[in-house]
Amino acid sequence: MFFLTPKKNAAVTKKRGFTLIEVLVSMSIFTVVVGMAVGTLIVLMDANAKAQNVQQAVSNVSFALDAMTRDIRTGLHYECQTSTGALHTTNDTNDCPTGTSGDNFAFTESGGSLTGNCAGSRIGYRFNATDNTIERRLCLGDGATDWESITAPGVSIDHMHFSVAHTDRSPDAHSPTVTIYIEASAGDVAGTDAGFTLQASVTQQSLDL
Repeated sequence: MFFLTPKKNAAVTKKRGFTLIEVLVSMSIFTVVVGMAVGTLIVLMDANAKAQNVQQAVSNVSFALDAMTRDIRTGLHYECQTSTGALHTTNDTNDCPTGTSGDNFAFTESGGSLTGNCAGSRIGYRFNATDNTIERRLCLGDGATDWESITAPGVSIDHMHFSVAHTDRSPDAHSPTVTIYIEASAGDVAGTDAGFTLQASVTQQSLDL
């Protein structure tokens, strides 16, 4: 009896690896993908740093603005001037219509929570264009404190002005009003910088009849 056996292939199959060209192409694609991913990550980190920077700056200026409006609302005898030296220590009043350069403001505190330890009861606010800060001074006149910043060092106050109307109560139907306009920018943190504006209007609640 005869058996037929399959004929073996004479050619031996060789195992093949990656060629140099394939490796170089793969590495190039990988480098491009990683570069794009790293670039996107850097952009996201910068955007996050900017958002945190702006949030901190806005919170600080908002806190200062709220403190100002709270004190001014319960005060009386509003006075707006174009220079710090023009502010009076007495209960003088003066309007600063919209569009004028009134960056200095004073008023008389109705109580004594802030000015109880000094002779005067006038409180002043001003925009310090040299240091880019908002400053407050208690007890204008004898016993006055130094001008002190009420904004954080990392915040730059670029512009600020007061618009004051009806301080003479004429006509009587109108109460004295103050509008505070602030332009500020966040400090340079992690290469980011951003500007913002805040505005608040205050109507006098205390009677100065």
